[in-house]
Amino acid sequence: MPYALVYYPNINTQQTNKIRQKYDPQFYLIEPHITLVFPLIGAICEDHLTLHIKNILSAWKKFPIHLQGFQKSWDEYLFLTVQEGKENAIKLHNDLYTGILAEYYRENTAFVPHLMLGVFSKNRVQYLQALEEAQQLDLDYCCMVEKLNLLKITDVNRQIVWNQEYILHILPS
Repeated sequence: MPYALVYYPNINTQQTNKIRQKYDPQFYLIEPHITLVFPLIGAICEDHLTLHIKNILSAWKKFPIHLQGFQKSWDEYLFLTVQEGKENAIKLHNDLYTGILAEYYRENTAFVPHLMLGVFSKNRVQYLQALEEAQQLDLDYCCMVEKLNLLKITDVNRQIVWNQEYILHILPS
């Protein structure tokens, strides 16, 4: 069964969901989120995975992010991008893809911390419409990355069947 590690931003999702409902096929499956470990498909032991995540996160403290601005990905997705906190999100992503997750690391694709607003690979004309709609909503959010969620997803209908939460603590200075 696939697993993914995500951050659910503590934001008012009403505005982002106006766009996601129209353009994101995962709208009904998952709340607005930032993916830090993309769905892992393959034989991975749940106990080893949770231990790996706990070990990595034990060295991390919570950090602020600022979601603002848009980017089109190489594979035709519209992203609401992370501005402040981007370096921390990239480092956390890279730290997670060590050890038992090293073989899943995508070396040929740069990680862009983002909240996905829509997919346009089948209808590129809609991209410009969605971008204009998103720009009119003036999406601008500041929040604190303080907990992550490990999700277990069914292969068949891509539903989340299990969720484990990890809290990032304040480390002593």
